[in-house]
Amino acid sequence: MYGIRELNVAIELWGVAFCAVGIACVLIFVRSDLRYRRLLVAAFTMELLAADGDALAGMFRGQEGTLAWIAVHAGNPLTYIGNFALLTVLTVYLCTRIEDAGGSSYVYWQTTVISTAAIMCLFTLFGAFFYIDDANVYHRGDWQWVALAYSAIVSGVSALLVILNGKRLGRVALISMLFYSIAPLVASAIQIFVYGLNYTIVAGVLGLVAVLLEMQQHTSHILVERTEELARSRVEVAESRIAVMVSQIQPHFLFNTLDTIYGLVDEDKDKAQEAIASFSRYLRANLDSLKHTEPVPISREMEHVRTYLELERASDESRLEYEIDMQATGFKVPALSVQTLAENAVKHGLGGREKGGKVIVRTREQLNDFTVAVIDDGVGFDPDDIRSDGVGLENTRARISAMCGGEFEVHSELGVGTTALIRIPKDAGRPRS
Repeated sequence: MYGIRELNVAIELWGVAFCAVGIACVLIFVRSDLRYRRLLVAAFTMELLAADGDALAGMFRGQEGTLAWIAVHAGNPLTYIGNFALLTVLTVYLCTRIEDAGGSSYVYWQTTVISTAAIMCLFTLFGAFFYIDDANVYHRGDWQWVALAYSAIVSGVSALLVILNGKRLGRVALISMLFYSIAPLVASAIQIFVYGLNYTIVAGVLGLVAVLLEMQQHTSHILVERTEELARSRVEVAESRIAVMVSQIQPHFLFNTLDTIYGLVDEDKDKAQEAIASFSRYLRANLDSLKHTEPVPISREMEHVRTYLELERASDESRLEYEIDMQATGFKVPALSVQTLAENAVKHGLGGREKGGKVIVRTREQLNDFTVAVIDDGVGFDPDDIRSDGVGLENTRARISAMCGGEFEVHSELGVGTTALIRIPKDAGRPRS
């Protein structure tokens, strides 16, 4: 016939098994923050040691022999130390969750629990809370109430912190954390009056299972949020690319080009056909830019720039001269980036001059990078007051940095002109942080 001791040992061994499964689940299935995974593994490990120690002592209690003496004298201290360490780990876990949810870090409380737990472990080793008689039987000591009171106080404060931060933690976290805070508290109260079954071990295992389930739910919630955020960012990127494309087709440019083609139809059909072909290539290049999430070859971008400048020149040959000097190839730039600079040069640089001017677009290979320069002899501007229609120069700077790891700088002098310079490192493809 099995008695209380055998039942207690069986329960504790089941607790050991649950803790081992819990550790495996954390390592295999939980994909939360590494801090939480470490704390959960530590918590299950401490609970496993406490349950294993009490089970070991219970199996050999009252028996003779060296093995029995070692089991009882090692198992009982291990139970106390495991429980004190478990309370410490759970306190750090709880405070970390509260801080991550936007609450206080409770550093002083964590420090108090950690330091007090170390003292309690030392008291345990010096036999303050229990003693083992000559018959190798465990007995509660005169200071047993201190160990129970300590566990009750830590659990009670944890429960209070959970309640105070319930809105930040959320309903599921509130319930599970309140359970693992109150369950050991109730078990400690029962343990004061009832001797035989280790209720704190049972409460601890159940509390850890609740924590594990809540963390899994929390991780799943975070993954869903990140997936939704990624989907939103993809939509924003797509919308941004559309905005970039649309911003390049400025209404005045569109209407001027159509007016030019309309006028050429009667005056010079060959030039009208060339203008229509150029305009078609221009529109096609802008639409094709929507497909390019990566930088495009500089030769393709320069061809688009040439098409744009040719269309602008067709509107008024007397106002615009341009030169494309491409001495370096073999590198890539964000789609429409150089075209944006050329358009700014025409609109803001030469647009303010009554007689127009000249735009030079050239590429060079340097020792460590490739450069693209867009130069105009227009009115110039104050570099500290950069303004542009559409995506603007600042957006161009951001795209060059993010997509190519490159740099973008502007040098301008009022009444002299402007130079916009792109630098693409030869190890492009590794965006800068």
